[in-house]
Amino acid sequence: MSYRRTFTRTVSVPYSGSKTVTVKGESVTVHYSGTAHEDVTVDIYVDTDPFDASIDNCNDHVTGLTASVGAMNLAQCAAISENADKVSQSIIDGFFHTVRTELSTQSVELEQTIDAKLMLLRQQAARLREIQQKMTVDYERTSARYQSIFSDLNKELSVRIHEIDQPVFNVVKDIDVQSDRMLHTDMIQTAVTMGKESSTLQAQIGVARVKHHALEAMNHANMFLKSKAQTERTLQSTHVDGDGDKTYFVPLCYMQTESENQHVEQNLAVPDYYASNKSRMESRICDSADNIGFTKESGIEKERLQSFLQTEIATKLTGNDEHSDRVRAMINKLFNK
Repeated sequence: MSYRRTFTRTVSVPYSGSKTVTVKGESVTVHYSGTAHEDVTVDIYVDTDPFDASIDNCNDHVTGLTASVGAMNLAQCAAISENADKVSQSIIDGFFHTVRTELSTQSVELEQTIDAKLMLLRQQAARLREIQQKMTVDYERTSARYQSIFSDLNKELSVRIHEIDQPVFNVVKDIDVQSDRMLHTDMIQTAVTMGKESSTLQAQIGVARVKHHALEAMNHANMFLKSKAQTERTLQSTHVDGDGDKTYFVPLCYMQTESENQHVEQNLAVPDYYASNKSRMESRICDSADNIGFTKESGIEKERLQSFLQTEIATKLTGNDEHSDRVRAMINKLFNK
């Protein structure tokens, strides 16, 4: 793009010299020197239109060259891809052609070998059939001769055995006659029926006996389990976990009343879970009621008792009426005394 620039500078020019002049007929020489200052302004106009035109022309040529290179690159890539496909297809076709040729050659060779072996097998099979037929005829002839010999020997042996053991054979014959006579009578049905009924009855009696013994065993087991459960409940409700060196407190209420005729009655109230030991505790406490001594418990024990008592009061007395308040106050008063 064309542009204009203006430059201004001050130029200093030194000067000196002499000059001779004639004044009224006399020559006078004048010497002078100094510096002259002058402002110089330069206006410059730069015309870039030819350069811009050449740049635009070059840009057009470069763009055309880029398009030509891109088109050539695409054409080259397409040609390379096409040639590669052709080469690959040629290689693949050649490979499969070679494989087919090799397989065809091997197939022909194997077919010839198989045909030769089949022909040999047919000849051997025919030879084996001839041998089999010959052996069959020989076997039948030999077996017939030996069967005749063995048959004669069996007959001779049977005759000799019957002659030697004739009494035994007579006894067996008589026994067979007697067995046939007994089996063909009406008593055989009665014996069979009685045997069947007797076996059924014996089986039923055996089953009943087994059921009876099983019922007795189940009753004994039931009684044992009930006794065991009752014993476990009793032990669970009466025993206290811990060793024997510790001290346990049991809440009791001992009452002693005296009637007008000076008859003294003693009574002991214990919780339900200590009811099994009530008689023993009652006998020990009531027998020594006059000698009962109350020791001063420690602070920790008193706090435990007070905590237990307050828990029981809160559990048993849930009402907010005057009677409940009075009962709570009386219980706390008796505990503090």
